[in-house]
Amino acid sequence: MMFKTIAAGLMLAGLLLQPAAARTLDEVRADGTLKVVTTASSPPHGFKNPASNQLEGIMVDVAAGVAKRLKLKAAYTEVPFSGLIPTLTSGRADLMSGPLFITPERAKVVDFSVPVYEWGEGVVVSDKAAKPYTKFEDMQGKRVGVLVDSVQFNMIKDMPGTKVSTYPDYVTLIADVRAGRIDLGVVDPPSIIYQIKSKGISGVKLDTAYQPQKKWQVGMAVDKGNTALLQAVNQALGEMKSSGEMAEIGRKWGVSDLLAK
Repeated sequence: MMFKTIAAGLMLAGLLLQPAAARTLDEVRADGTLKVVTTASSPPHGFKNPASNQLEGIMVDVAAGVAKRLKLKAAYTEVPFSGLIPTLTSGRADLMSGPLFITPERAKVVDFSVPVYEWGEGVVVSDKAAKPYTKFEDMQGKRVGVLVDSVQFNMIKDMPGTKVSTYPDYVTLIADVRAGRIDLGVVDPPSIIYQIKSKGISGVKLDTAYQPQKKWQVGMAVDKGNTALLQAVNQALGEMKSSGEMAEIGRKWGVSDLLAK
């Protein structure tokens, strides 16, 4: 009897630990709210305006546009960059809208939308750096900073003789570049340019001599197999591109040249 009670308790615990099923498009429409997960750790893609304490940024505006075209209200959940996919796959969000690159590994656990915009990796260095970095191999043997769980980390983590440090956001990464605790950061150029300009950060610069090795595309995402919702999101994004709404978002945040066709 005690064994049966324990077994039943374990089964119940297992059920409670199971992730909630993703809501279907019909369920989302019935609720009237599109639950969006984003991150405030990567301006201008997503951040909190210190004056209003409200989420702003490129991917926040894109999500708002998608929700509007689906005749839904967008409700945002903000998490660290590393929490974007877990929040989506746990059923706590219907749509991920953050600066997450489309990769084969990530596509195994989520379904990506059509691309929103794209760029290659960049290098941020001290403005006193004696020598520019022109190619990826120049980083070998250096102290390099990257965001945690980023594609840049996967690019450089196995480079021989290179000490790689991970950061939760670009604010702390830039601070370590400026202080000389690391030699350089491998970064998303739009984020670094925005940080330097908007915050008036001195002592660091984007290395304009560097030629990116790769180019990645950013997409929104839904839980794996949520086909109807994905199709609706893709249709909304297509309409935003053809109407000029996406171009207006690009101009607002200075990324017009990065928008995917």
